[in-house]
Parts: sequence; structure tokens; C-alpha cells
Amino acid sequence: MFTTRIALRTLVAPLAICVALMTSAAHAQASTDQAAVSFVEDVSTRAIDIISDKSASKAEREKAFQQLLNETADMQRIAAFALGQYLRTPTEEQKNEYLKLVETFIVKVYVTRLSDYNNEKLDVLSAKAKGDTQAIVQSEIKFTNGREPVKVDWWLVKNGSDFKIFDVNVVGIWLAQEQRSTFTTVIRNNGGNFEALLEHLRSQIAKAETGDISGISAAN
Repeated sequence: MFTTRIALRTLVAPLAICVALMTSAAHAQASTDQAAVSFVEDVSTRAIDIISDKSASKAEREKAFQQLLNETADMQRIAAFALGQYLRTPTEEQKNEYLKLVETFIVKVYVTRLSDYNNEKLDVLSAKAKGDTQAIVQSEIKFTNGREPVKVDWWLVKNGSDFKIFDVNVVGIWLAQEQRSTFTTVIRNNGGNFEALLEHLRSQIAKAETGDISGISAAN
């Protein structure tokens, strides 16, 4: 009997350990998923509040949106990713200007593009962890004017204990990846001259400043 108990314990112990590890992993993933959902809900609510505040001037909305961007997006990683194979091309001075131009470009284009939105609602549909440091959150924007909902996926990366936005997929297009395609094309078409990309961004910002974003996408 004693020998049987030892044998049974020998068989059950590893199984119990496996179950415990699987349960722990499931709880960890559930915790990560919920944290990702909460992050997206908070960011989207703040963004919609900023864009919908018609009592604020465009400059005030841009300032608030830029602050939100700095707090919630991994701009260093996004800007670096968008350069692709040309990451090591710019000088330190060019790199610093590029980071500022990318941030200004995103702020001005999005504040202008979203200026007609009024109290829209974003519903989170699901969240899924990608390894230990990333998550994809699926959502959709519902419009108050009856327009068909727009699907938006959020690619989040862990920054310490918090999340940061790395990329956003709107109607099937990952914006940082599209931006990368545009930026690398500009540099390549100008013989590898990084200054061409800086001039491209300056001209796009000047155009958006006037409120004209025709022909400008998140990455053009």
C-alpha cells in the first residue's frame, strides 16, 4: 500500500505541477489581455474627447493630442521602424529633426483629419497577447451619424509595466508599415539622400497646417 501511494504520488506530482504552470500562464495572459483592453479604452476615450472638444482651438487640440501621443505611443520605435534599411543613414542632427517632424506630422494630420468627428464611440472586441511583451487589441469605431463602423486594431508593446502603441491597423492597413514604405521610397528615389525625407515631411506638415490634407494619408 505504501509503495502504491509513493508510485501514485510520483505520477500525480508532475501532472499537478504542469496544471499549476498552465493555470498560472492562463491567469497571466488574462491579466495581460485585460490590461491591454483597459489601455486602449483609456487612450481612445481621451483621443475622442480631445477631437470632439469644439470649444478648443485647433492649436489647443493639437497640443493636447501631442501630449497624448507622447504618453501613449512609442514614438522612438515607430520612427525607427519607418526608416527600414535607412535607419543608420541620418546624422545625429538629421535624426533629431526627423523625430520632431514625424511627431508634428502625425499630430497635424490626425487632428485635421478627425476634426469632423463628434462624440464617436470605440468598442473593444477582443485582445490577445503576443508573447510576453506585446498584444493585439481589436476594436471598432461606431459613428453617431449612422455610418458603418470602422475596424481598428492596436499593436501594443510593453514598456515596463505599461503598454505603448506601436502600430494601428485601420480598415486593413497597418499605418506604421505603410509609413515605412513611403519613407523608404522617398529616400531611395532620391539616391539615398536623407535630406529628401526631411523636406518631404516639412512640405506635408506645411500643407496640413493650412487644413489641406488632400492626397495625404497617414504615410504620404
